[in-house]
Amino acid sequence: MNIVGLGQAGCRIAEAFGDYPQYNVFKIDNDIEGKNCYKIPKCETAEEYDQVKLPGASKFLKKIKGDTLFVIGGSGAISCASLKILHYMKQNTIKIFYIKPDVEMLGETQALQERVVRGVLQEYTRSGVFEEMYIISNKNLNDIVGGAPIIGYYEKLNELLVPTMHMINVFNNVEPVFGKQDKPKETHRILTIGLYDIERDEEKMFFQLDNVRHRCYIYGINEDKLRNDGKLLNKITKQMKSKPSENLKINYIVHSTDYEYDIGYVIERTPHIQIESR
Repeated sequence: MNIVGLGQAGCRIAEAFGDYPQYNVFKIDNDIEGKNCYKIPKCETAEEYDQVKLPGASKFLKKIKGDTLFVIGGSGAISCASLKILHYMKQNTIKIFYIKPDVEMLGETQALQERVVRGVLQEYTRSGVFEEMYIISNKNLNDIVGGAPIIGYYEKLNELLVPTMHMINVFNNVEPVFGKQDKPKETHRILTIGLYDIERDEEKMFFQLDNVRHRCYIYGINEDKLRNDGKLLNKITKQMKSKPSENLKINYIVHSTDYEYDIGYVIERTPHIQIESR
């Protein structure tokens, strides 16, 4: 998979994905140089980024081929250049990985810009221009890690976010030992991810998705435990039956791991645009 980061937040996350050999990382920002980097002209306003000229962008972006995760933070004015950049990659299967800032910490102009960018990208995704759009909330990540220090704040959040997304990608590309992940409905293109505490039977979602219509639980269980624990399937079945299911389809899959501890993840999907600034 290609990871394309736009702006400071997007590039920071893209760099973290670069720790894994499965990804080709590309970065786009104002003050950036090096391999697989594109320096975008610096603008002062969102309106200027919306109309910015991108010399050499076609050559740079068209060398990116295959499945692509486009990573963007919603607080920077540079996010308004997203559609121009994505246009050059339209030959690829593109998923949007949108990082929603804490809007309470934004000024009025920034908050309006964030809402517009988030809304436009969702509309394009829902229409099928982009395959999927993940929405991740920095506020949710901060709550899950129990608070991050001021210095190294985003690095701390990314230490949770990137390995989680990586493991979900891994599990999505190997056959489970039990269960089958349902093929999402064509309309269920807006999604988020989260952690699942198997022992406590608790979800910690990375965004509060409204009108969830599909939820998939991913169990990562040690192979020895899968072979020898005769009570495990009953436990999983009981957990799944306890979940509310009105207007919500639930399924689960079980994967074998070499870890000594159990790991769990959740993927939630909806066909609905996420409007509220929470």
